[in-house]
Amino acid sequence: MTSNQSQTISHWVNIQVMNWLAHTLLSKKNIHYQLGNVLADPLKGKTWKGADEALLHGMKMHRSIDKFTDKHPILTSSKARLGAQGHLKGVVLDILFDHYLSNNWQNYCELSLQKYLHMFNQQAYESSRHYPLKAKTIVGKMTQSNLLAQYQSQTDLVQALQRIDLRLSERTKAKETATQYVPVIEQQYEVLQADFIEFFPQLIDHFKTHHLGSVDNHYLW
Repeated sequence: MTSNQSQTISHWVNIQVMNWLAHTLLSKKNIHYQLGNVLADPLKGKTWKGADEALLHGMKMHRSIDKFTDKHPILTSSKARLGAQGHLKGVVLDILFDHYLSNNWQNYCELSLQKYLHMFNQQAYESSRHYPLKAKTIVGKMTQSNLLAQYQSQTDLVQALQRIDLRLSERTKAKETATQYVPVIEQQYEVLQADFIEFFPQLIDHFKTHHLGSVDNHYLW
């Protein structure tokens, strides 16, 4: 990957929701922890003077989740299903797996998705009012537009991939786009969902057994 491609993809990840729904769920019942788990990428793991300690713990958990995911053989297989090459496959899978999480939500969370997101958005908006400008702006845009709810249908999924393409440079789009994966996703939809269903419980166990996670202080079943 060229440095320009890396910066372009990183810029997208820092601004738009990737697998943030999963990160909020794989968190303690603490809104600052949840927001740290979301803000880890855009803030590059850095907090600010006076930040709640739970926010830093959430950021560290985000890194641990990403490390566990990146090295997992199921995810390696899922990427291979999308094709032999491509730098955006990880980004596409992040969005796709949040789509599957939305559609299988009742299997993992004690609250309905609607109730969970209403509560999260309200708490996140109120709790971030005294955050620094960048963090407050990211949380504000996420909550006011209810972005975490926008991955439930296959139409939502395609629109999310289209939004990625809008932010890619012309040079990057000449080589690869996110929407080019739509046909293979449609073809492999059930198989990829089976990958998610096999993988996500293992990711839940990783959170519950991690020293910064919790066995019982969470919204998971």
